[in-house]
Amino acid sequence: MFSDLEFWRLQLKQLLTPWVPPQLLACHVASRCKQMDDQQRTLIEDNRANLAEINRLRQTISQLHSKLEVIDSRSVQSMQKQGEVVETHRTLR
Repeated sequence: MFSDLEFWRLQLKQLLTPWVPPQLLACHVASRCKQMDDQQRTLIEDNRANLAEINRLRQTISQLHSKLEVIDSRSVQSMQKQGEVVETHRTLR
């Protein structure tokens, strides 16, 4: 009965007067607890989704990093080869 009424609109100091029935306070607290539980569930779901996204991004970063290392080693080899070719060209002149 009390949970259907919108007593949450009352100021907190008005709810704490001795004339407010305890059932009303209990319903008010239960309603707030339910809202907080719903918010917590939503936050937990969001947190799980964010962690999954972070792990996916970490895996992508790891793959890109290993590709970058391969490309870097090829670039170093290419620069060494180019240096050898330039040196050979100078000695042939």
